[in-house]
Amino acid sequence: MLRSKLTLASVFVIGALGLGASCRNNGARTPQSDAAAARGGETGSTVAAGNGVTEIQGLDLANLNATERDTFWAVANDELSPCGDPHSIAVCARDRLQCRACMPALRFLAKRIEDGYARDQLSDLIHARYSAQAVQQVRTEGAPSHGSQMAAVTVVEFSDYECPHCARAMPILRQVERDFEGRVRVVHMNFPLSGHIHAMPAARAALAAARQNKFWEMHYKLFENQQHLEPADIDRYATEVGLDLARFHTYAASPEIEAAIRGTRTEGERLQIQGTPTIFINGRRYELNLEREPLREWIQEELDGATAR
Repeated sequence: MLRSKLTLASVFVIGALGLGASCRNNGARTPQSDAAAARGGETGSTVAAGNGVTEIQGLDLANLNATERDTFWAVANDELSPCGDPHSIAVCARDRLQCRACMPALRFLAKRIEDGYARDQLSDLIHARYSAQAVQQVRTEGAPSHGSQMAAVTVVEFSDYECPHCARAMPILRQVERDFEGRVRVVHMNFPLSGHIHAMPAARAALAAARQNKFWEMHYKLFENQQHLEPADIDRYATEVGLDLARFHTYAASPEIEAAIRGTRTEGERLQIQGTPTIFINGRRYELNLEREPLREWIQEELDGATAR
C-alpha cells in the first residue's frame, strides 16, 4: 500500500561531520546512526514483496546484499513519487514518468541503505530530500555570504563558534565551495548556544570584522583557534587580520550587531533548529552526515534539477 505524504515534523536531523553529532542547546550530543553491518559478500537477486517492481533499467544495486535489496524494493514500492503522482517511486522510475526526481531518489535510497540507515529512517530521508513540501524559506537578509547572489545553489549554515562540530564542518564547507566555484553561495547564520560562554562574543567579533570587510578572515580565524576565544585572543585575531582595533571594539559592542545575532537566532528557532551545525541547501534541511561526498552529491542533484519543487 502506498504511503501518504509525511509531515515535516517527522523529519529528523541525523547529525554532522561523519560523527553523527552536533552541539545542542543543553550541551548534549545527538546519537550517531548505526554503522552499516558487514555484508560478507552476499550476492544474488531479490524478490520484492507482493507484485511490486523488482527491476528498473539503469539502476545498479550491486553494492547491496540480498537483505538490503529486499529493503530497497520494499521502500521503493511503498513510497509515493516525490512529485505527487499517484504512483510509487519504483513505478515512476520504471515507466519514466514526468517526475525527474524518481530515479535520483532511488539512487539516493540505495546509498543510504548501503550506509546503514535503518528501515524506519529511509522514508523520512526521501521525503526531506525530494518532496516539494520539504522546502522551507530560510530568511538570510543581511547575513554574511560567499559567492554570487545569482548562484544556482545556496547553502545556509547555522553555526556556533564554540561548537567543535561546527569547527570540523568549516573546512568541509570550504572545500565543497571550491568544488562548485561560481555555482554555490554559502551563507553564515550565527546561532550561539546558551551552554557556550564564548559563542556570543565570538559572533560579535565576526560581525564587527564584517564592518571592515574582514568577516571571512575573522570567521576562519575563530574556528581555527576555537580553544582560545578569550577577549585578549580575539583582539589578537583582529590585529592579525588587519582590523582597526578601536573601530572593531566599537562595532562589537554596538546594538546593531546584537540585533543581527538575535535575528539569526530567532530565524533558527523558527526553523526548529535544535543544535549546530544545521545546514539548509536551497531550503532543504541537510539530513545526512556532513562529509564531502554526500554533500557534493546533494548539491550536484540541486544543480541538475533532480528534486521536486
